[in-house]
Amino acid sequence: MRAVLTKWGQQFADAALHQVTAKVWRVEVGAQAYTLKRRADHATVWAEYNLLVWMKDRGLPVLPPILGEDHVPWVHHGGDVYVLYPFVEGSAGDDVCTTDFEKARALGKFLARLHACVAEYPDANDFPVQNVYNEVISWAWPTVRRCLTGPSRSQLEDIGKSIAEFATLYEGLPRQLIHRDAHPGNVVFVADEVVGMVDFDMVRTEARIFDLCYCATAVLSNCFGRGPVRESWDLFVQELLRSYVQVQPLTRSEGYAFVYMAYLVQVTFAAYYFDIGLDHRAEENLAVLAWLYDRQRVLEPLIDRVITSKERGLHAEN
Repeated sequence: MRAVLTKWGQQFADAALHQVTAKVWRVEVGAQAYTLKRRADHATVWAEYNLLVWMKDRGLPVLPPILGEDHVPWVHHGGDVYVLYPFVEGSAGDDVCTTDFEKARALGKFLARLHACVAEYPDANDFPVQNVYNEVISWAWPTVRRCLTGPSRSQLEDIGKSIAEFATLYEGLPRQLIHRDAHPGNVVFVADEVVGMVDFDMVRTEARIFDLCYCATAVLSNCFGRGPVRESWDLFVQELLRSYVQVQPLTRSEGYAFVYMAYLVQVTFAAYYFDIGLDHRAEENLAVLAWLYDRQRVLEPLIDRVITSKERGLHAEN
């Protein structure tokens, strides 16, 4: 790996490396820290680099990858592609819980700022367009139905009908560039404040509400085994959305879509785990899905109140 690092300069020759995952390393050079990633190819790295530079220039706390010896934001070595990022100091939000309302507010505010910024990015066509609904209907839902048996199958069919009814609403949702992997583990905090966000290699054009749903369901899944704690998720969602709409409004259709989009997220994860043979993980995601389905009647009016209260405030100002 040192041969890889020196392609960013000889100052990395004596760097200390700590492997984080199979494709990620923490790199330390004196007091400076970096994150090294092995990528499948470099096709999207330029697009990511240009977007991050653009966002940083507009005040977002993001750090573009470092240019290598060929003045491109990657290096080749042994047939692999590597990308080096400055390390964002702080604590990743992997342990954000449903009772962390201050972090919910910080996440909502930050995601609103991020969305407002990237909605104006002039080269959005450099990134793929995603349709998560079609992915669920064509792959994830059939996979889950094929793999799930027993008493849960009846409730699953009811959820399937709800997902089918979501088609028209999904097609009409506001779309723009989104992070697409906006779970709290990709957000860096100092205390309860967001100081950075990482992992922009999955940026897509998709329904804007997806990032908020993905963030919220990640927190729910993280705490789901702690029964009393998960009951606070409604309030976490309320604070997440309330702080978002203070920066950028959401439409009522987005509010109504929130629970259905959360269904799509959980079905996608369940299908993924069934496909790789981790049935117990798939069943955990389906338990979250069933819980969300039972909570829908509570969540929908709560979310609608958050969004319409902001709308009433805007009308009063005008």
